[in-house]
Amino acid sequence: MRVVFTPHGYSPSIGGAQEYTTGLAEGLARLGHEVHVVSPDIADPEAFYELGHRVAGPAKEEITGVRVHRIGYRSILYRAGFTRTRGLALRSSLARYRRNLSKRVSALRPDIVITLPHLFPNVVETVALRARSDWSLVYAPLLHEHDPYWPAERVADAVAAADAVLALTEHEADRLVTSYRADRTRTAVIPPGVDIPEEYATDRPEPVVLALGRRAASKRLEVIYEAMCIVWNRHTDARLVVAGAPPEGSPDPAEPFRGDDRVMIIDRFEPDERRHLLTSARILASASLIESFGITTLEAWAHGTPVVVMDTPVGRSVVRDGIDGLLAGPDARLLAAQIQRAIADPALTERLGVAGRHRAETEFSWAESTRRLEGLLASLDPPSTQRVSE
Repeated sequence: MRVVFTPHGYSPSIGGAQEYTTGLAEGLARLGHEVHVVSPDIADPEAFYELGHRVAGPAKEEITGVRVHRIGYRSILYRAGFTRTRGLALRSSLARYRRNLSKRVSALRPDIVITLPHLFPNVVETVALRARSDWSLVYAPLLHEHDPYWPAERVADAVAAADAVLALTEHEADRLVTSYRADRTRTAVIPPGVDIPEEYATDRPEPVVLALGRRAASKRLEVIYEAMCIVWNRHTDARLVVAGAPPEGSPDPAEPFRGDDRVMIIDRFEPDERRHLLTSARILASASLIESFGITTLEAWAHGTPVVVMDTPVGRSVVRDGIDGLLAGPDARLLAAQIQRAIADPALTERLGVAGRHRAETEFSWAESTRRLEGLLASLDPPSTQRVSE
């Protein structure tokens, strides 16, 4: 089977959607399928809306059996970076990218195309191309319904145009069926997976709180810092470690507390350092309200690290409060209370970390997720000629 993914970014671009794409694409390649990824050559999807972003990776390369095609996004005006022509530069870049994306996907003659997430230009163009093509479309919208700019009706239109839909959780599957016109028989729950290290530590003597991931505004790092200011009133030895790539074209949310000596900010780090951060933290904290899953939760669990996440429908569908993690209300005071529990009770965090590790081992492997995806793809009928002519 020839499968083409059209995400909004791919390695070395980082983010939950990119990691989800990578895990599934590499998994299908290991099963013997011919897998291509066609993505824009930008390191950050904010480049769709802002000037000044760099190129990520060569035009073509093969990564772990996956053939990666990076489409040039930045037009001449974009590369020039003239602020007076910002709107024109973005429009010309977008038109150029969409045109070349369609050409590349069509030239590959796929059996299946999988696009994600939301309504970035890659999804819009892939859905439009599907209407005049003879391949099947699988859409993984990765719902972010708490985002104030969430385009619910347009996402519903894309869901309706797809031959199958992927959901990360049972909660997301229910939402797709009840609110986005998804066909339940063609909606598959395929969670992300995680690589499990052979060993992990349960003893975390230092009261380190870790915030891990790209420093986007949606991560609400300011809420984590405000919570830590409350925690420091009682636990003066606690430390906050913020680890993740800063935004390229917008203000850094961590900048206001960069000078606080109780905070360590790490912009770039190698895999070994990432493992060290996860195995040394007492707890991983996330204040995001718009996650569709939260892959950093799985990363923490794989290393035996407990998590505290927001008490949202998505949070509750992944983390079981008091069993394998902690749920917190949306404001800093409630988040601080849960962080304080973790710092004050090492036995609790050890128990949560062991339970999280067990779930990572038994429920969240890329091999199982890929097996589910392969079964879904095999069940898809070839699109009818009537649908193509429409």
